[in-house]
Amino acid sequence: MPYVTSAERIGMDKGQLNEAREMVLEALDTKFSSNVPADIRQVIKDLNNRLMLKKLLRSTIQSKDIDDFRKTLEELTAEDPA
Repeated sequence: MPYVTSAERIGMDKGQLNEAREMVLEALDTKFSSNVPADIRQVIKDLNNRLMLKKLLRSTIQSKDIDDFRKTLEELTAEDPA
């Protein structure tokens, strides 16, 4: 197994975060016909927590409309503002 430097590990982590953000945004676009408000997109783009992004992906699938998703997003970001 090749040695992975700290810089490489950080790069991989950032790549995984970007992928997770893209998956949530793609799911939102698919579910809500690309009618996702800019403020929601920005909050997702600013998130740096993969577990939270995973929860948001699940919420996208379960939400009946964009307002339902927004409520979950607000609850999750209130729990962990970082």
